[in-house]
Amino acid sequence: MDDENSRMAPEERLREARERLAALRDGSGRSASGDPGPAGRASGTADDERVTATAARGRLVGLELDPRTLRQSPETLGRHIAEAANAALTALRVQAQEAGTDPVIDPATLVRTVQAVQEQGLREMTALTESIGEAVARARAGMR
Repeated sequence: MDDENSRMAPEERLREARERLAALRDGSGRSASGDPGPAGRASGTADDERVTATAARGRLVGLELDPRTLRQSPETLGRHIAEAANAALTALRVQAQEAGTDPVIDPATLVRTVQAVQEQGLREMTALTESIGEAVARARAGMR
């Protein structure tokens, strides 16, 4: 976390993170401030380049199959598709590392993780509030 971000109020950091997530979800790759998000596309191939997968923003966005591949068994074709997809995602990570950007992540996974953390925080805050209420009630009962 950089110095500027660490001085921001928690509410401001959460608002900014939500804006970034919304930008990633809508595919614009831009935050509300107009800053470009993670960019880049990468492709991977398999089966002598008869299977090509394309990845962007940490997700598979395209798959091209040479018609000859459709003659293969489902197991073989599945292996080639997985190989091409993994090669594309690996190439995308390498691109991000070479550009000095943050690792590419799946926005949907990040959204689920942030929501789970928010829900856990709410549960813990509720439990803490209840405990404080009980302690105050016991203290008041002891004063009588």
